[in-house]
Amino acid sequence: MENDNQYDLVIIGGGPAGTAAALYGVRAGLTAVIIEQMTLGGEICATDRLDNYPAIPDGISGVEFGLLLQKQMDNLKVPIIPARVEKVFFEPDLKEITTSMGIYKGKTVVIATGTEPNLLGIEGETDLRGRGVSYCATCDAAFFRGKTIAVVGGGDAALEETIFLSRFAEKIYLIHRRDEFRGCSWLQDKVLKLPGVEVLWNTTVSRIEGENKVSALQIVQDGADRRLEVDGIFIYAGRLPNTGFLEGVEYEQDERGFIITNEKMETSLEGVYAAGDVRNKFLRQVVTAAADGAIAATAAAQYIF
Repeated sequence: MENDNQYDLVIIGGGPAGTAAALYGVRAGLTAVIIEQMTLGGEICATDRLDNYPAIPDGISGVEFGLLLQKQMDNLKVPIIPARVEKVFFEPDLKEITTSMGIYKGKTVVIATGTEPNLLGIEGETDLRGRGVSYCATCDAAFFRGKTIAVVGGGDAALEETIFLSRFAEKIYLIHRRDEFRGCSWLQDKVLKLPGVEVLWNTTVSRIEGENKVSALQIVQDGADRRLEVDGIFIYAGRLPNTGFLEGVEYEQDERGFIITNEKMETSLEGVYAAGDVRNKFLRQVVTAAADGAIAATAAAQYIF
């Protein structure tokens, strides 16, 4: 290193993709640093149970998984910079990442920043966020013990979180804009057997009501307006890539803004790789994110050496 802030590999994001990139990068002889403004582990830390990762037969909590990642990075002596990335400057010979904690330079960069929730964009959603509007069941379920809530969505995330929320809420309205779920069949079967869950098909939410907290929803069901009294709403309307810090950078992306890579995780920018949920891919899971990170770091090592 020329100075304390220059590395072979700068990893933006400390989830499964980013930490796997650090692991494989260090083992390939690279100096690596992770920039992560939150806890290591990323969104998995907000997950109740991780049950679909190889060699963990009894599952593990998201928090436990994150702590294991932290221990592994400590063992590898990978610096973790608790900072927000503000802007980047990418040139073939050097990359500069400006953060709230200073500027970091790298010969290569792995972008592993994951996704953020897609908002419904309706009245009351922003004003009541954190006051009954939530995007994380594990974070907020305990506040709705014995209460009536709504879940919006029909994919795997919405179904998984409905199952988790059913441990707390007395009544759950599962609101889906289509007449069938998009999630996998075993999750559908499990949700449909839950006694406290009522599915509202062909339904959209038009407004969230409440003064200081959520009190009701205005919905449109089969074309008819209806008011639904609830204490909270959990929204799972898809995800958007966390790429705001790339503003002004020209790179190949799909129509939703996800970064396009090849099978070596190479982006259209020389020496810049993307791994995990932030890239255009078929399956967004912890195991695929970790695989992406391993591939990206290995490709970065080949690029350097």
